[in-house]
Amino acid sequence: MVPVDYITFFTTMATVGATLFGLIFVAISIKPDITRAENISVMRQVQAASSYSALLNPLVISLLALMPHATIGRSALIMSVIGLINTIIMGIFLLREAGGWVKKWNNIFFILASLVMFGFELFYAIRLNIEPQNISILDNLAIMFVVIYLYGIARAWDLIGARQFHIQETLSPLISKGIEEATSDKPHTEHMKDTSSQRH
Repeated sequence: MVPVDYITFFTTMATVGATLFGLIFVAISIKPDITRAENISVMRQVQAASSYSALLNPLVISLLALMPHATIGRSALIMSVIGLINTIIMGIFLLREAGGWVKKWNNIFFILASLVMFGFELFYAIRLNIEPQNISILDNLAIMFVVIYLYGIARAWDLIGARQFHIQETLSPLISKGIEEATSDKPHTEHMKDTSSQRH
């Protein structure tokens, strides 16, 4: 059973989750093209799936936690496993679709962030099932719920097409420039070697 001190927290989490889902559906109804199957890219499909999964995860756990005699560790364990499986599937589709090393790096960064997030949730869920009376584990799990919510909001923000500034956006031009310079310098180096050998 969830401690009484956490009733307000999970009530708020459930309310926030339901509100966010409502806002996403409103945004999709205003811009239906962002999720239309016939013209949506793989990246858009992943953004939609990841935002839904991240927002649904704490929402379901919070609703189950408010039920009498509910065990939050079991529900968190199930939802974290679902999140990991969903992330792995999305990662496979992303890596198949991605073209170029820079774009693959962005996708790998996204996949690793999701795996780490749901991996920590799974870790704390297992520990909570082993030690259900350990409040510190529940504290860490509650923090992970907030992190997952923030991640879901960020993915939903990307889904509706809002502009964001990411670290990888700043690094990508530098990486591309470095690769292009290395590629362009290689023929020049080979030409210098050929010239030197001809002189000898």
